Amino acid sequence: MSDPDRSRTRMLATALAEERANAEAFLWREMEKRGLRAADGWRIVEFTRDAQGGTEIVLRPLHLYLSSPPGLECVVGLVGEDGKVHSRCGRDDSR
Repeated sequence: MSDPDRSRTRMLATALAEERANAEAFLWREMEKRGLRAADGWRIVEFTRDAQGGTEIVLRPLHLYLSSPPGLECVVGLVGEDGKVHSRCGRDDSR
């Protein structure tokens, strides 16, 4: 791997890590607003999936015994040939 490739890889890895951290912070804030606290057994789980020529990390709240709120998740991705990092977070405020 050439130096420019390594530099680009480091840059993308840093951007992906920052977006993932921002998404997790967003979820914890939204969960706290709804009373979904870690002390009560709530966690954030994440998994990866293939998406349109790239990879996405999906983060969602999870409790072992209670249902998670619908629509509350964040998706962080490295998608496309240009390797741009993106994220989107959503919530369902109808409940």
